[in-house]
Amino acid sequence: MIGYEEFEELVVNVLKRDISSNEDQNLAISSDMGQSLFIVAGPGSGKTTVMVLKILKFIFVDDVSPNEILATTFTKKAANELLSRILQWGSEIKSAVIALYMDKLFSGEEIDERLIKRIGKIDFNQVNVGTIDSIAEELLRVYRKAGVTQPTLIEDFVANSVMINDCLLKDDRYKNEALQEYLAEITGKEQKTHEKPKIRNLTMMADILINIKEVCYYNMVEIKDILKDVSPKETGRHMALNLILEYIEVLKTKNICDFAMLETEFFNRLDSGDLNVFQSEIKIVLIDEYQDTNFLQERIYFKIAQSAHDNGGSITVVGDDDQSLYRFRRASVYLFTNFIERIGELGIDVIEVNLKTNYRSTENIIDLCNDFVELDERYQSARVNEKPKIEFPTRSDEEGSESASIDAGSDEGSGNESNPIPILGMFRNNEQMLAKDLAKFIDELNRNRVVKRKVKRVLSKEDNRKLNSDNKTTLLNYRDSGFDLAKEKNEIEIRLDENGSIEDIAFLTYSPKEITSMGGRTFPYALKRILAKMRHPIEVFNPRGQDLQNIDEVSILCGLMLECIDPNSRCQRANDKIPNSAGRNMGIWRRKAISYMKDVNPEPLSPVSLERFVTHWQLRRPFSSDDARDMKWPENAGLIELAYKLVTWIPKFNEDDEGVVYLKVITQTINQTNFFNKYSAKIDFSSAEAEEESINEALLNIFVPIATGRVDIDENLFEVIPPERFNIMSIHQSKGLEFPLVIVDVGSRFKKNIDRESFLRFPKHPSSSTIIQERVEKYSSFSVDRDNIDCAFDDLTRLYFVAFSRAKDVLLLVGLNPNIDGYSQKDKHMTIPNVALGWNRDEEFIGFDNIYLI
Repeated sequence: MIGYEEFEELVVNVLKRDISSNEDQNLAISSDMGQSLFIVAGPGSGKTTVMVLKILKFIFVDDVSPNEILATTFTKKAANELLSRILQWGSEIKSAVIALYMDKLFSGEEIDERLIKRIGKIDFNQVNVGTIDSIAEELLRVYRKAGVTQPTLIEDFVANSVMINDCLLKDDRYKNEALQEYLAEITGKEQKTHEKPKIRNLTMMADILINIKEVCYYNMVEIKDILKDVSPKETGRHMALNLILEYIEVLKTKNICDFAMLETEFFNRLDSGDLNVFQSEIKIVLIDEYQDTNFLQERIYFKIAQSAHDNGGSITVVGDDDQSLYRFRRASVYLFTNFIERIGELGIDVIEVNLKTNYRSTENIIDLCNDFVELDERYQSARVNEKPKIEFPTRSDEEGSESASIDAGSDEGSGNESNPIPILGMFRNNEQMLAKDLAKFIDELNRNRVVKRKVKRVLSKEDNRKLNSDNKTTLLNYRDSGFDLAKEKNEIEIRLDENGSIEDIAFLTYSPKEITSMGGRTFPYALKRILAKMRHPIEVFNPRGQDLQNIDEVSILCGLMLECIDPNSRCQRANDKIPNSAGRNMGIWRRKAISYMKDVNPEPLSPVSLERFVTHWQLRRPFSSDDARDMKWPENAGLIELAYKLVTWIPKFNEDDEGVVYLKVITQTINQTNFFNKYSAKIDFSSAEAEEESINEALLNIFVPIATGRVDIDENLFEVIPPERFNIMSIHQSKGLEFPLVIVDVGSRFKKNIDRESFLRFPKHPSSSTIIQERVEKYSSFSVDRDNIDCAFDDLTRLYFVAFSRAKDVLLLVGLNPNIDGYSQKDKHMTIPNVALGWNRDEEFIGFDNIYLI
């Protein structure tokens, strides 16, 4: 419709995006409609900008209709952000083009008025944007076969419940010792007694069985083919595979499906030609976060890509192998690193484009990220071949930050465009000291908008080589004199600018859990507790810090609901299918609810109090006025309506950002049971039998999953990070985000070199999902020739690369002193190998240059 030069001028002048100054971005955006691209997009390189402008270029320059474009992202949140920007920027360019052409028309130039009308009719909402699952679900619904009802997609906790209630509990099959032994063996559970290890926990058994099923589906392996290979002596393996087949049949009978089944059905429909109408229209395919794609998803994308190519279009994949974090969800970075070769088998020619200029971070942070991914030679073979380093923008192409709110200075001078502050480190002797000093640092920055700290010591690679020495005297002298190394250094100063606030700081950790599975308290708990006790308390946003079932407000709400539907625990006590752990938690909920109801007696007290409301439910007596004494208790009552009525008396669910997230999780849990249970999340009061049966259904399918920790808090529910809160999150949660100041926990939990903690810092054993993957791969046409331990090291390297690259202005690494200096044990100097601090997998401590310890 319009020329590319005209489009580029509009982007620069209307959107204020100077794409011409970045050759890589311009190449990616300007490529011909039929040219497929492999875009390797480093952190902060503007990949979303490139994707949006490339889509708009297809529409305005190549005259591609919005409905002929398919763009997928990894999360729903990313999909919403992508579509939002397409709508905003598309509308701005459309308005500018129409205004420009109308001016030309009024000036007497010859302009085709039909073109103006066509541009005016562009509907950017017709671009197919979503996750692969949402796209699959929508297309299967639109093109469903006549007379066929679309299966309902279920969440993981529902799948787990089906496996437990309909498969494992049936005929007490979960008690089979051969099954328990097989599940322990396939997940690598170590033998601690003379007996074979067993897994007896129902939830864990269901998780493993579903994991096996998903690995089979995502590797496109028929479970029946594996069964043919099972010997008569392998009774546990035989039973596990048959349980999986039974689970699949149960889901089909209930007309529900999980994510793997949905994607498999989508592929089968594409492959059979049932979706030819859709495929005949698609010309452009763009896929974000391709490094986290699995084999089944690749087959889906290749089917659609072939159609796009045949229609004169192309496929573009965008991703970064160094930011692949989801191997535990069956993703394979190999599909990304070998994309050009693999898509080439379809006859599709692809050009590689590297977006290497980082507009997010300071030069020091970029240098650290480059150093980190290159220090381990054995990691390089898992990366894109000849991948260039991340680059700091030159003055001519520097975009500048719209929201930079941390400024810093050192002895070398105040911050300038490149912000010269070095990478900082804070290491202390124990967790309590570290939490106290870190909290004080955060508090000073928040209150005074400036914090100053003396540099105690500077770590460098040269100094780290001494830690690899076998000479104990050398090691001790280095450790004891280390704090004198930086005595000539001036203090480091960090300042919040006038627009900055506490929300500009993020604490990233391997896990944000505040309580361990054994009941111990973690570093995030200690930090949160100290911040709350400051003279000027700092609120923390950490919605995944506690398991849902342990959060007070959740406990109270669930306890109140239980007291309403099942007074005196009559049904709960009689139900032998309720696991002991669930029964204990449900008892705790009830006690907390009763205490809240009677001791707190929350408002509102009128027109009815909480206690009176619950009592009426327990007595099944309707609320009545003087002129309505003949009112009867309804024949059924929905649990979702009950939950919304009860939260009236629990302020956190109405006023607090975390509380809103928790309520969404609970209501989604209730809503999921609507799709396949007999009573659809309602209590039926039509008869005593129906009432008891519907209560037990609710107990098993709603409350037991929550009580046993099977209901996770989905990070997609965090639409925005609440203002004026200090952020604690997992590194996985931080993917796609950026913060002026990032604090990365690289060793707060490591006091000694303990084997059971090695998977968090220096892997020695393959993960359970890796063992299952390896067992299934031999039946698949897809496999990766890389050692399981090497894969585990690769995963940790990528995890901390993501963490480090979230920082815009300041990066602070925190941990305990033994992580950098080691410790003494029985007159022997011990070290704690840790990938995050620069150890390679040959157990050499290489480290980084110029980490300033404060």
